[in-house]
Amino acid sequence: MKQLINKKIGLIFIIVQFLITLGLIGLVLYVDMLPTKYLLMGVLVLVFTMLYTFFSQMSRRLYILGRVLAGVFCVIMIAGAWYLWKGYSTINNMSDVNVKVDELTAIVLADDPAQTIDDAKEYSFGIISTIGREYTDSMINTIQTDLTTTLNIVEYEDMYSLVDALYAKSVGAIIFNEAYRGSVKEEKYENFDTETRVLGNHEIETIVEVEETEDENEDLKKPFIMYLSGIDTYGELSKTSRSDVNIVAVVNPETAQILLVNTPRDYYVPLSISNGMCDKLTHAGIYGVDVSIETLEMLYDIDIDYYARVNFSGLRDIVDALGGVRVYSDIAFTSDWGPSFKQGYNNVNGKEALAFCRERHHLESLGGDRQRGRNHQHMISAILDKATSPKIITKFSKLMNSLEGAFETNMKTKRITKYVKFQMDETPEWNIESISVDGTGGSNYTYSIKSYKQWVMYPDESTIEDAKKDIQKILDGKTLKQDKDKDKDNDNNNDNEE
Repeated sequence: MKQLINKKIGLIFIIVQFLITLGLIGLVLYVDMLPTKYLLMGVLVLVFTMLYTFFSQMSRRLYILGRVLAGVFCVIMIAGAWYLWKGYSTINNMSDVNVKVDELTAIVLADDPAQTIDDAKEYSFGIISTIGREYTDSMINTIQTDLTTTLNIVEYEDMYSLVDALYAKSVGAIIFNEAYRGSVKEEKYENFDTETRVLGNHEIETIVEVEETEDENEDLKKPFIMYLSGIDTYGELSKTSRSDVNIVAVVNPETAQILLVNTPRDYYVPLSISNGMCDKLTHAGIYGVDVSIETLEMLYDIDIDYYARVNFSGLRDIVDALGGVRVYSDIAFTSDWGPSFKQGYNNVNGKEALAFCRERHHLESLGGDRQRGRNHQHMISAILDKATSPKIITKFSKLMNSLEGAFETNMKTKRITKYVKFQMDETPEWNIESISVDGTGGSNYTYSIKSYKQWVMYPDESTIEDAKKDIQKILDGKTLKQDKDKDKDNDNNNDNEE
């Protein structure tokens, strides 16, 4: 009887381990992130442990050790499955994103007695007459339906004249797209957050129309172009907002080359929706990531395949999850947020990385905002260097946690996992080059703000043409030869990573 019970217990161990092994193999095949050589190696190990458990239960001397090892193997496999699924689900949550969210609010002055929109229904409501009118009308219709009333509407030309009217008390309330808040605070009313109050909000979700060029079976080594957008908020990524970082990443997996092309945020260019009227590039993000993409496609005569967005908190969390990064600074400076940086390579954490990327006031000797764009490129290079390093495997779980809610892209999940597989299989040593288009400063009216002249940068067409040529070189598989800064190279050779 005792021997029969032992055999039944041994059979249970065998069945449980077999089911867990089968489940892990199925998950690995479904996720499809492991290269074939690692997959075969893993399957052999699992089969060997399964056979050992089976034969150990047939032995009177080894069955106890076999059960202990079977339990240990099962725990390891369950942990491995969780680890793998965590990575896949995070990639799935941040990929294949194709929506943008416009948040409209009803705003009054901070000392206004109205506490709700219902309290203000007899007020005159200021709105922008044309730009984004379909979203404004949607909120107006919702308010009128909910309150069974008709609002008194007063139209204004742009966001500044709208806010001016509120401050002048020409209207009691305004309907305001929250994407404008950053511009209003930076360039017009610094204390807008404390001097006004939101009575209610209305969100509108719209599909982002980016041309699909992806084929599921397309060669992974085919070059592609991705738009990297850094938005000027700490909030939800899908919400429309100014894009302070506008980098076109041209990637050629065949030659292991990446070209980062920076376009200054104040570049004075026609937007895809402005009927030829120029605006600051950063304002394109107010109308959605699709408008930013289309505007850059017009500027460089390219087709952008994918986009990725990250916000302030996302950058900080990603760098911390990587255990810090080693970023190059062209000059020594102290940021407005405290951290100081030496010329050369600096080991930075998330807070310091954010300060490095946001600073522009102490970079005037190198062009202020233009240098900030170059710093963005240096930071992207630093993150890519760390993220493609074999050491990243020890920080994988923390990195996956940091990416949720901090990063989004329209690249499909399976496409991303295939690139992960490609990186693990071939471990290419990426050569990352950075260039930036240039221009001259001035002031002019813009599509978004027609009533007030703003600081803009008039494009230097020769630098745009040079950028176009460099982009084409990467796409054609040619090596992009650039003169390296000797001090930078020397620093790279002599300064060891901490």
